[in-house]
Amino acid sequence: MAVDCYICPDCGGDCPVGAKTCPACGPRKVARKMRRKKSRVARKKRSWEQDSAYDGLDLPGQDFDYEDFVEKEFGGQSRQSAGLAWYWWLTAVLLLALMAFIAFGG
Repeated sequence: MAVDCYICPDCGGDCPVGAKTCPACGPRKVARKMRRKKSRVARKKRSWEQDSAYDGLDLPGQDFDYEDFVEKEFGGQSRQSAGLAWYWWLTAVLLLALMAFIAFGG
């Protein structure tokens, strides 16, 4: 039965699947690589850290006035009522009358 192997990214030798360390590299080289990786990760900027370039931005705080914002964005136009036009009311009354006639008198 053949043992599955992969190529070691460090030395290029065959490494059996499931092995903790590469037999060619040895545990010292792997440990050294992990230390370098940890130190490199430690120096990276975290996602929550900000650059000093963003310090002076005037972003809206808690005193945000929604009504003022809407007027600036959409102008001083007044809202139209969402009511229905008269002909839709007439259509609804006629349909109800027709349905009542069919149900009770037809």
